Amino acid sequence: MDLLLAFLAVVILVSLIIPKLGPFFSLVVSAILFGLLSGMSHELIGYVATGLGRIFSSLAIVVFSGAVLAEYLRRTGAIDRIVADLLGLTNKNLMVAGAAGYLISLPVMCSITAYMILEPVVSSLGRQTEGGGKKALFMTAACSVISFNLIYPSPVTVSLTSTLNVTPYDLLVRGFPISLLLFLLTYLLMRRLPAEQATIAEGLLLKISRARAWIPPALPMALILLANLQEETKLLGNPSLALLLGVLLCLALAQEKVQEIIHAASRRSGAIMLDLCGAGAFGYVVAQSNLGREIYSFGQPLPVLPFLVSAILQLAQGSRVVTVVVAVQILSGYPLDGLTLALLISAGAFMFSYISDPYFWLIKNTTGANMGEMVRGYTLPLSLLGLATFGIAAVYSVL
Repeated sequence: MDLLLAFLAVVILVSLIIPKLGPFFSLVVSAILFGLLSGMSHELIGYVATGLGRIFSSLAIVVFSGAVLAEYLRRTGAIDRIVADLLGLTNKNLMVAGAAGYLISLPVMCSITAYMILEPVVSSLGRQTEGGGKKALFMTAACSVISFNLIYPSPVTVSLTSTLNVTPYDLLVRGFPISLLLFLLTYLLMRRLPAEQATIAEGLLLKISRARAWIPPALPMALILLANLQEETKLLGNPSLALLLGVLLCLALAQEKVQEIIHAASRRSGAIMLDLCGAGAFGYVVAQSNLGREIYSFGQPLPVLPFLVSAILQLAQGSRVVTVVVAVQILSGYPLDGLTLALLISAGAFMFSYISDPYFWLIKNTTGANMGEMVRGYTLPLSLLGLATFGIAAVYSVL
């Protein structure tokens, strides 16, 4: 069977069965089906196992550590302190809601987890000014995706750097200013959404010191940044080790909450890792076929092709990490420089976040928004951010 047709058929299958069977089972079944359609035989199960193992070995510590940090921030009240401190920098609550999503998405290693721990605080914050709780939560969600897609060491960017042979420093130097531009664009877009009637919200309950709130999530980020600036600190700046040090600090400060945090983080990270390993299996099986070479045969190495592959994957199954894990394995030999290719794939991961995206339904349920409001406040803004990122990456490819 033609490989491209087989791939499109399997992508459609994934989009249909994920809502019923979940990502892990759907992706593994789809990996096996694609392998059979592409002519693989006894080696197929080995490819599936290799894909599973590669993702687990590269992301297991990162994802678990992020889950522990998230539980620490939520259970100790550290998130209230962080948002209160951001409010001390500006009286623009909508800007604070976005900054909180942007910042917290990094140490907790998941944009959805960042939203979940911020939702009660931001919802209350947003009802005070600048258009209401829905608008503030849309801002938080969009900005959490910005940093998750572009800033090292999120699982998205770790997958990009490890597969495309891009240094973390180069991706950080290129991705950070783009993320700030997207943040400002998001703020302008969200301000144009219809405003809700303002209500009086309760103040934040600050029951933790500023140091205990900020240092645990900031420590791993600082170590990773330092490692990209000084070679001697490279070991401490490894994302897995840096995040583990942050986790140890969290557990030392959490005291009697340690067992609760570990238990909750284990359950959350286990579910996330299953989904990511399923993506690894699917992506590795696709990578072992000749699909990449078939895609490259379409003509000149145009920037639009990697962007479209990533966007189609995002539309099909909704998870940004899954999109990137699969896309980088399909496109790893594409004749563009690795940094540009990384940005193009990240751009596609912003696109078409609609009913296949679990984040879409989480936001809808927590905000009470109707489908039209979700499209205007979430799907459309993220797609515009994706197009903006694509435009910047396309310019880089020309230069």
